[in-house]
Amino acid sequence: MLSERQRLDALYSIVKALRNQDTDTRAALQTALRMASEAIGVKHGCVVTFRKDDRLDDVITLGSQDDPEVTRKLWQRLIARGLVGFVHHGRRTIIVRDISTDPRWPKVGDSPALPKTGSAIGLPMEKNGYMYGVMTLIHPEIDFFDDALVEWLGAIIDTASSIVGGAIILNATPKDESHYRWLFEDAVMPIIITDLDGYIVDANRRACEMLRYKRQDMLKLPISAIHRMGTGQIGVNRFESLQMGNELEFRSTAWPSEGADIPVMVRARRVFFDNYDVIAWVEQDTSAQMELDQLRQDLTAMVYHDLRGPLHTVYSSLATLGRLLNGTNPAAVNDLLQVGIRSTRQLSRMIESLLDIQRLEEGKAVLDPKPTSLHSLLANAAQLVQPLASESNQHLTISVVDELPFVTCDSDMILRVVTNLMENAVKYTPMGGKITLSAERTPEGVRISVADSGPGIPKHMQRQIFDKFSRVKYRDAPKGLGLGLAFCRLAIEAHGGQIWVESEPGNGSAFLFTLPVQEQPQPEVATA
Repeated sequence: MLSERQRLDALYSIVKALRNQDTDTRAALQTALRMASEAIGVKHGCVVTFRKDDRLDDVITLGSQDDPEVTRKLWQRLIARGLVGFVHHGRRTIIVRDISTDPRWPKVGDSPALPKTGSAIGLPMEKNGYMYGVMTLIHPEIDFFDDALVEWLGAIIDTASSIVGGAIILNATPKDESHYRWLFEDAVMPIIITDLDGYIVDANRRACEMLRYKRQDMLKLPISAIHRMGTGQIGVNRFESLQMGNELEFRSTAWPSEGADIPVMVRARRVFFDNYDVIAWVEQDTSAQMELDQLRQDLTAMVYHDLRGPLHTVYSSLATLGRLLNGTNPAAVNDLLQVGIRSTRQLSRMIESLLDIQRLEEGKAVLDPKPTSLHSLLANAAQLVQPLASESNQHLTISVVDELPFVTCDSDMILRVVTNLMENAVKYTPMGGKITLSAERTPEGVRISVADSGPGIPKHMQRQIFDKFSRVKYRDAPKGLGLGLAFCRLAIEAHGGQIWVESEPGNGSAFLFTLPVQEQPQPEVATA
C-alpha cells in the first residue's frame, strides 16, 4: 500500500505528465490509466468513453495485448452486464471487494486479459455535469481499495477531466446532432471553444491557421495562453462575467505558436449545446484595420502640418499690412484687415486643436507644462475674444479673484481651451447678451468658468457635446464641426482636471473646468 508521501509524489508526476501531454485526448487518457496503474501495482484496467447517447465510444485497456479484439470483447461484457455499466448508470464510484464472489463482476472464463481473483474499482469520469467515461482498475489483492486510495484516484480523474474532458464531450456528439460542426469548422472568423474554466476544447480551421497551431496542440492550453486577457471585465477567476451570461468584447494581442504577435478584437460569450456548457471566443485579426487607421492618422497629421505653414504666412502678411496701414484712410480698409487677422488666428488655433486632439487621443503627454499665471492667461484670452463680442454688441465681463495660485500647464493649450469656450459663448449668445469669464480657488485646485446668456443646452446633450463631431442642434444654431469641446475635454483631462457644463434651457450655459495647483510657483507670463 502506498504511503501518503508516495501518493503525493505519484500524483504530482501524473499531473505533470498530463499537463505536458503532447498528443491527442486518447493518448492523454492512456497516460493517466498507465501511470495510475503503475503507481499502485495494477496490471489490468481500462478507460471506457461514451457518446452523448450512451453508445460506446472508445475502450483503452491495459494488460495482455495478444489479441486486442478478444480483450475488447471481454471488457464489453463488463460494460454491458458488469462493473462499468453499474458505474455508468449509477454515476458513482463502486468498489468490488472480491471479484470472485461479487455478482457485479461477470464470469469471464480462462483468459489472461482479466484476472480471476482480487478487487476492482470503477470511477466515473465527468466534465461540467456530463459523464463521458469510466476508469476501471483491478488489483490482485482482495479488498485493496481503501478510502485514501479512492480519494487519490479521484484527484487523477479530476485532472484528466480538466485537460481532455471537454474535448471528448464535444467530439462525442452523435453525427445526427452535430450539424453545427460544419458551420463552426468552415466559419470565416477564427473561433475557439473553451470550457467554463478557460481550457480549450476545440478550435476551427481558421483559428488554427491564424495562430499557427495544430488543433491537437491547442486542446491542452488555457485561453490565456492564446491571447492577453486585458484589464476589463474578463479575468482569470473562472470568467465570472461570462458565466453570468454577459457578452464581452475587448481588444487584445494574440500570441501565435510562431511569428509576430497579432492584434485582435475578441468577442466572447457563453453558449449551450445540449448537455454541455462552453464559452465561444471569436478572434478577429485587426492588423489590416490598425494599419489603415495609422495611415489615416499619418495623412491627417501631414495635412494639418502642411496647412500651418501657408496659414502662418497669410497671418504674418495681414499683420504686417495692418501695421503699415494703421491710421490711414479709409478706416474700413484697416477694419477689414483686422477681420482677416482674427480669422486666420482662429483658423490657426483650430488646426493646432486638431493636432492636439490626435496626439491626446493617442495618450501622448502634454507638450510643455510649466507653472503659469492664470491672471495673465485669462486676460490674454479675453483680449483675443473681445473684438468678436464687440461685433455682436455683447458685454464681456472678467471676474477673477486677486490671489489665484499658479498652475502647472501647457499655457498655450489652456489658452486655447479658454478661447474656445469664450468663442462658443459668443456664437451661441444673442446680440446684446452677456458673457462672464471667472476663476476661483477650490479645495481641488482652481475652477474656471465661462458663462453666457444664450439659449442653454438640453439635459440629454450635456454629456455628449464633449465628444468629437457632436453639436447642440436647434433651429438657426451656428454651424461648426463639433471639435472645439472635444479638444477642451482631452486637454483638461490630460492636465489632470475635469470639465463639465451646467445649463438650463432658456437660461444660458456655464462651462466649467478645474486644474490642479502648482505648489511652488515660478511665474511665467502667457502670451497671445
